[in-house]
Amino acid sequence: MARASAADYSQCHMPTRRPSFALLLVALGAASAMACEPAVELPAGAVAAAAPADETAPEPAPALSAGDAFLKRATEEVIEFLAAGADIVMPGPVEVLLLTSEQATERRRRYAESLGDEVGYTAAMDSMADLMFSGNLLGRYFPDEEAVYVFEDAVFGRGAAAGSRDDERALETLFPVLAHEMVHAYDHMVYGVVPAPDDFDTLLADPAELPHIQALMSLLEGRATYASELACHAAGRRPLRARSVQEVLDSDFLKGDGSLGGGALARAGNMLIKLKLVQYAYGRTFAKRVHDFGGEAFFHEVFEHLPLGMDELEDFTLFLVRWAETKEAEMDG
Repeated sequence: MARASAADYSQCHMPTRRPSFALLLVALGAASAMACEPAVELPAGAVAAAAPADETAPEPAPALSAGDAFLKRATEEVIEFLAAGADIVMPGPVEVLLLTSEQATERRRRYAESLGDEVGYTAAMDSMADLMFSGNLLGRYFPDEEAVYVFEDAVFGRGAAAGSRDDERALETLFPVLAHEMVHAYDHMVYGVVPAPDDFDTLLADPAELPHIQALMSLLEGRATYASELACHAAGRRPLRARSVQEVLDSDFLKGDGSLGGGALARAGNMLIKLKLVQYAYGRTFAKRVHDFGGEAFFHEVFEHLPLGMDELEDFTLFLVRWAETKEAEMDG
């Protein structure tokens, strides 16, 4: 999720040279699945819309949880075919919630308020993700809650009443999304490598670490993307579309509303979306090479030999050489 041209490389890795911009990129989270369609309208007032709800917000409607028959079925199928297709066996249960965007925002607001000193990072991350991907976000895994959110509006269509839901069609949308998020949950539970919001003050303290953070985020997204594809193939379902690096760089995902502010916001949003989707593209290629080389078991070796360099992410052979040299040194020692 083959190295591109030098110009592509410089565009893809701007975060390694701009710590403040990298913070925005990291704030989008390493644990989300998106379906970005070109030219989504982004009104100039979108920033205000992304702000947390005020204290007088009403209680959200009860969320559908893993006890709901549809979500329970989807979760069980995903767990089954992640094991069958990708050799990923979940070590324990994961909370899965089917929420409207409003319910998700309210739940995260209340959760952030309970964190005390960490609320700033959590609220900033959630607001950034809501702003950039509110219309296209399909699911997110939150390591601080150890919960997967999948978004009812994206799965069933906005405003779909429960009685008119087409569960079979919705499952085609939900399956690859939930598989993606479950891989993030697995990597958090088994390897402890998915950053939580309160990790970022430490992770971003040293600008020299930014390339490693970018590589880790790319690895996590690419691995989840490719494993989700394997699960879909095993289940006979259609995976989410995988874009190449060049496709990402050539695309515009947001457009402004014609105003000066709306245009600037759309340009900034497009840059962030491209940086995020480039993670998926480079990381997916690396993940496929890992899987082809040694299956799921070799991901253990990858995570045992972090940090990963961006050059290694783009060329699996470089990682393989470093890994082999490390193993040889361990044996000689």
